[in-house]
Amino acid sequence: MSLSTRKSETVEYDSQSERTSFPFAGNGTTVAGGGDEREVPNAGDALELEGPAAASRSTSDGECNVVAWVFRPGGAPRTVTTDELPGIVADDANVAWVDLAGYAEPDLRALGERVAVNPAAVEAALAAWQRPRVDAFGDQLRVSATVAQLEAADDGQMRVVAGQLDLFVRANALVSAHRLPLPFAERVLARATQSPDLPRLDAAYLLYAVLDELIHHTERLAESQEDAIEAIEERALRNPGDGYLSDLLHLKRAVFALGRLVDQHREIFAAFLRPEFGLVAGREIETYFRDLEARYDHLQNRFANAKQAVDGAFEVYVSHVAHRTNEVMRLLTVVSTVLLPASVILGLFGTAFEGVPLYTSTAFIVMVLLIAAVTGSILVAFHRRGWLGHRPE
Repeated sequence: MSLSTRKSETVEYDSQSERTSFPFAGNGTTVAGGGDEREVPNAGDALELEGPAAASRSTSDGECNVVAWVFRPGGAPRTVTTDELPGIVADDANVAWVDLAGYAEPDLRALGERVAVNPAAVEAALAAWQRPRVDAFGDQLRVSATVAQLEAADDGQMRVVAGQLDLFVRANALVSAHRLPLPFAERVLARATQSPDLPRLDAAYLLYAVLDELIHHTERLAESQEDAIEAIEERALRNPGDGYLSDLLHLKRAVFALGRLVDQHREIFAAFLRPEFGLVAGREIETYFRDLEARYDHLQNRFANAKQAVDGAFEVYVSHVAHRTNEVMRLLTVVSTVLLPASVILGLFGTAFEGVPLYTSTAFIVMVLLIAAVTGSILVAFHRRGWLGHRPE
């Protein structure tokens, strides 16, 4: 699946604020992130980005799935239908989480109407591929994040597949919309249903739980890439093979692509801790988001180390090739050195001199013994210097 784009409205860029604003966003304001929406990691065939949502349900190649939960003080979490959502979100005592997967444009717009999501936020989410960002629409927020997964391509190489996750946040409701499957949806649901403080912490806790599981998921991806780097380093020492450089280059591109996608979330996680960010600042939930930012910083360091490790694997490969070259050159030097005296002796005895007795049985024996003595002396000298194997300790 290649990255496809659709025509979108003109984007205006404010050089002073370094933020991108969408004309169709109405009263929306970019709080953090964004940038040039056309800027995507250039990683060749090591990265695959999802395309925009289908214009209609009939043109969609996936099945839309909606799961809605409601949390209320003193009551057990329960699932609800989409028809019940308008009344649920109208009651401030409720906290609702709605997960929309595999949607087409009409699906997201219809759900947005039921949950009273700002229409401009919905339109912003339906734009072409976007960098992670936080947009404010009055008292609502739209948080756009990237969810990456590692898949094996047809040639067996590791490939990064990235999808967009849009989180629409109201005071008492969170809508998570994504076209590709969300690998940690069950974990978020388990945390939400087992947290007695969720109704008190409102939708901010749900936002924290989703982002926390996103980091947890990315940490697992980092572990997978670290294992792949360790394996290719060991391969460089044992038997690189003819395809080693190609495999190393592909792995380097995948590590770079995933690290770049993670780096693009830096402003997002920092924005939640700003004093003017009323959803988090000055509340109990602020401690949760501080821990979130600390984990994100650690994750960034892991990917920075992974990039260095890939470069280190190349250096190990170069060292291994240089070592093998030295071994070959040493062998050729030994052979040349051993054959040179023998060639001189053979040339001497093969020279025709009138009256010189070099063609007798005695002379032949002397020639053979002389060649053996010289060759043996050279080999003994090489052995003592450790040139024929490992130098003795």
